[in-house]
Amino acid sequence: MRKIRVVIVDDHLIVRQGLKQILELEPDIAVVGEAENGLDCLKVIEASRPDLVFMDLRMPGVSGIEATRLVCEKFPETRVIVLTIYEDDAYVKEAIRAGAKAYVLKKAKREELVRVVRDVVQDRAFLDPSVVPAVFRILKQRTDTGANQSPGGKEPLSERELEVLKGIVEGLKDRDIANVLHISEHTVRSHVKSLYRKLGVSSRSQAVARAVRAGIIESGS
Repeated sequence: MRKIRVVIVDDHLIVRQGLKQILELEPDIAVVGEAENGLDCLKVIEASRPDLVFMDLRMPGVSGIEATRLVCEKFPETRVIVLTIYEDDAYVKEAIRAGAKAYVLKKAKREELVRVVRDVVQDRAFLDPSVVPAVFRILKQRTDTGANQSPGGKEPLSERELEVLKGIVEGLKDRDIANVLHISEHTVRSHVKSLYRKLGVSSRSQAVARAVRAGIIESGS
């Protein structure tokens, strides 16, 4: 069985050691490198070519946001999971814009961390439930400004597509979105397919990032 290869980037040794112990209890996960700042992590990733990186936000020198941006540009096959204590909406928005596939708080339980690793490797986006209300509080159609338009400005997102997008942002699976909206899973999948086409993306995490950049998802005040 091929293991999920992980690099941990955090300026606190105790955090790196603790996370490594948690992850390596799982038979399908291997920590293949560590770094204590954003600049060093690029060298570690170059040498180890991990599947994903756990990235702290506040580090000396290159910040976690900038490091995330560089990782996504230089190593597009490596996914970034932000692991932080900060719940600020600005941090979450910037992390997503930089290319992070998940935003997890350090208070998360071991089982949740492991699940996020496996989900992100499958290209599923994740936002810690604690930050969803603060950051994605407003998701609406703004016909006056055209904020519900696709990035190309061609087809607007329908009201139902916006509702499905909100579910994707909150990390819900198709069946959960179907339950919330009282529609079938097949209908949800059809809306997701339409969303992908209009946004010009091919995954849930890309849809979230594109929606943030396009202003379809607003930050709450």
